[in-house]
Amino acid sequence: MPNMQITPNFIGLDTTYPTADGQTLTRLHLDGAASPLASATALETIQKLLPHYSNTHSYVHNSAEISTKALAWAHQVVLKYVDADPDDYACVFTGAGTTAAINRIARGLHLARPTRRLVLVSSMEHHANDLPHRQFGNEVVYLPLNGEGPDSGTINLDELQRLCQQHGEQINYIAVSSVSNVTGIKNPIQKICDIAHQYAILVVVDAAQSVAHEPTRLSESGVDFLVFSGHKLYTPMSPGVLVAKKPLLRALDGQDLGGGSVSTVSFYDYELVNDETVKEESGTPNIVGAIALASVLEELMKYGLEALQLKDSALITELKEKLESIDNITVYGDPELPRVGAIAFNHSHVDHGLFAAILNDYFAIAVRNECFCAHPYVSSLLKDELWQLDLSHIAEDQQESYINRKRGMVRASLSLYNSSDDIDTLIRAINEITVNHQNYAKHYTPQADGSYRHNSFVLDWKLELGWQ
Repeated sequence: MPNMQITPNFIGLDTTYPTADGQTLTRLHLDGAASPLASATALETIQKLLPHYSNTHSYVHNSAEISTKALAWAHQVVLKYVDADPDDYACVFTGAGTTAAINRIARGLHLARPTRRLVLVSSMEHHANDLPHRQFGNEVVYLPLNGEGPDSGTINLDELQRLCQQHGEQINYIAVSSVSNVTGIKNPIQKICDIAHQYAILVVVDAAQSVAHEPTRLSESGVDFLVFSGHKLYTPMSPGVLVAKKPLLRALDGQDLGGGSVSTVSFYDYELVNDETVKEESGTPNIVGAIALASVLEELMKYGLEALQLKDSALITELKEKLESIDNITVYGDPELPRVGAIAFNHSHVDHGLFAAILNDYFAIAVRNECFCAHPYVSSLLKDELWQLDLSHIAEDQQESYINRKRGMVRASLSLYNSSDDIDTLIRAINEITVNHQNYAKHYTPQADGSYRHNSFVLDWKLELGWQ
């Protein structure tokens, strides 16, 4: 078990909000899969760093040396956190989180391996690990999942093997999430790498949903490119992270060019630096955010990544079992598979948008709903339900709005600060909504996009921020 003296602290656990029935409740945050609460350590690190802040790429004065060395330390901490041998792997900080890193990989591998135009993408991907691969004239083939509809599971390894055998020399890389951001289902990354590498196919893993919940063993798995976002790791002001095998980073073209990544420049030519990390980090990186992220990673390692995994596994199992015990609740994904971090569900009598709104407005419980930037995957999980919709009683100009209210789910996601008591609070709220959903529904008006708005209760966001 973790040493309680080094259990991380988080900002916002005592945040309160007014509710639609006149109460003031402490907000329960169950939306960590989107972004968890901020670590107090991240803020403390920033406060300590800012008096010494300077740009990097220099040792000429004290502040520049501190920033430069601290940023180099941050790269080293990331490699340690994901268990990547620094002789084999390098770390790069990128702009807009995981999305920026994956776009860079897609662009670079298109240029580096021009004869391989086929990309295999799993059918459970977040848009960030789907849309970038559709560019550059690639032909994208979506890897099917085991199971059908709401019982869909992991990637079908037999089909992956067949596609690799059939198209091996044409396949550039496989893009897959380690853990689904919708269902929390975990893919067999080691087996995927074993199959792909038989055919010199590279593996790109989106680890955004796994790195905060379990150990990552990059050198052991042999993953070629691993990406994740700092904001998923309790550091909302931090960059995205790309960890890749050094020879592959050296071979990538198409990176953003500018100061810092070049050793010499003339009017006629330029030469990139002979350093995989520096070559990929042109301009001024997010120095403060990267160092704050590294400080949080160090704290999590002191807490214990195995302890982190044990806690998440116990809580998510408890949540799944309690949700499955409630009448009218459907939990999505293969019921036999364990989950990591998140669970998506629906209530048969309450639309996802209305359910999430009631949880927020009357119980101060923060969850997420709709399609979680994974539209194709969510649509496949809901396929049977959507096909069975009866639109005969819906006016034609209202049908799209009606379908939007049905196309989506509610997602509860857990973070290190959550507890068994939080799960009980959620379950009590769900039971209350189940009994009284018609009374709650009277206070809401459905919107064209599928969301619901309370008829009289509106949060004054400026007042909550103290701007008035």
